[in-house]
Amino acid sequence: MIVFITICFFLYGGLGTVAYMYANRKKRLFWSDIASPIFVVVLWVFITASGYGPQSLSHIIEVPFALLSSLVLLNLRVFVVDRYYEKYRFNSYAGLALSLFIVFLLRTFMPYLPE
Repeated sequence: MIVFITICFFLYGGLGTVAYMYANRKKRLFWSDIASPIFVVVLWVFITASGYGPQSLSHIIEVPFALLSSLVLLNLRVFVVDRYYEKYRFNSYAGLALSLFIVFLLRTFMPYLPE
């Protein structure tokens, strides 16, 4: 599991590099952008360890879905939302909060999705 999550982090870093570089160049990169993948995985582990939702090792696929949603939200924030809504810090926090909410929703509804 540690190897799997490490691979997911490296893929996240590789795919998110352009957004990070663009946000850093425009001085719109905040701690919530950098810590988002870590918070997403830690929240998923905490929710799973607490016993919420069905317990099965096959639900480890939720981790890449959660990281992918966090990556999509980062790119949307950096390239779309920041152009129209200039409260960059609020946009970053809202993206982090939405990512964490998606983790909760994934843990709740993933077993009920058709395969």
